[in-house]
Amino acid sequence: MSLPKPLTRALIVVLTYVASVLFLRYRHDGMDWTHALLIGLVVTPLALLVSAGRERLNAKAQAAGERMRARRRYQRSR
Repeated sequence: MSLPKPLTRALIVVLTYVASVLFLRYRHDGMDWTHALLIGLVVTPLALLVSAGRERLNAKAQAAGERMRARRRYQRSR
């Protein structure tokens, strides 16, 4: 089953928010619900930005590796 892109993104945001709030609430020295919910609002966009940045860096590294391999193949064939 394939979901539309906007729905997928919305689900990712909601699940990230829920996971961060539950983590903050039920960690070893947990906090009350109010603080966990408020901090979750800050943590969710940051977590998604870090994740997107990581994916972008990995894609750039993969492209750079492919270019390097292509150059090596070209140099060996000369």
